[in-house]
Amino acid sequence: MMKKGLILALAIFAAIALVGCGKAAEEKEALKVGLLLTGPTTDGGWNESAYNGLKQIEKELGAEISFAESVQATDYEKTMRDYAKSGNDVIIGHGFQFATAGKAIAEEFPDIIFIVTSATVTNDKNLGSINNAYTETGFLQGAFAALMSKTNVVAGIGGMEIPPIVNDLKGFVAGAKYINPSIKALTAVTGSFDDAGKAQEQAKAFIAQGADVLMADANQAGRGVYVAAEEKGLWAISSISAEYEEYNKGLIACGTADMAKAIFQTVKEVQDGTYKAAYKENGIKEGICDLTYSPTLKSKIPAEVLEKIDQIKKDIVDKKIDVSKLIS
Repeated sequence: MMKKGLILALAIFAAIALVGCGKAAEEKEALKVGLLLTGPTTDGGWNESAYNGLKQIEKELGAEISFAESVQATDYEKTMRDYAKSGNDVIIGHGFQFATAGKAIAEEFPDIIFIVTSATVTNDKNLGSINNAYTETGFLQGAFAALMSKTNVVAGIGGMEIPPIVNDLKGFVAGAKYINPSIKALTAVTGSFDDAGKAQEQAKAFIAQGADVLMADANQAGRGVYVAAEEKGLWAISSISAEYEEYNKGLIACGTADMAKAIFQTVKEVQDGTYKAAYKENGIKEGICDLTYSPTLKSKIPAEVLEKIDQIKKDIVDKKIDVSKLIS
């Protein structure tokens, strides 16, 4: 009788152990994702967009997240290494500025996935890049500006002279001239993503030269451009994301590059086990780049302008317009 009882007890113990093992196998550790930013999460543009993507990763993928704001150039490597040592599975350097640090630290930590945005760097192992087709975004902004201009003078103002900004401005000029070859498309880079006053002064200088539609790609500094446009009753176009509610008198459109979506999609691939470290560019076709309109001011846009922009988007996707061949 005791022998039978012992056998039964052992069987029950084994069954419990198997159930426990099954649960352990099912319960995966949460993915840990770290994000490094060159500016604040409240800049209304570049950094805020990436932060929104990180929050989506936390909410929809159940990941543990951490982030560092306004990382200085002298601290890129140190901060990235610290994040690697703290147990992150994925580390995102938001901006091509992190490319050099990414290459160095990825070699030190081969089991961690490193992703750099707006860069082309990859080691085909654990370091990859996601980039947006900024020339396509700029092309839409420029075309829209030209279609809305009454003076045949439009202007684009960038923050720092870095590849994403330079490419956006090149696209802006190409898009404006695609609509009107004789249009005057003015551009300038202020050298700051923080100095809204400097951007505002540049906008005023362009307005004095006849510009009646102004595009800004300068993160929080772009707010100075919106203010300058509103003061003169002119139209402004933002980049990356739009603060339509805050600037509801002049900010009429935004050339978006949805970094939140691009970052989320990439980290989801990591979680799903389908990610391959490589360089990937996302544009209009991938649903990352677009031109959006202010809900308050859209009624001010002529129907033929909206139709023309939609046609340009379609032509870019269908490769009837090759933006790369139109920029100079």
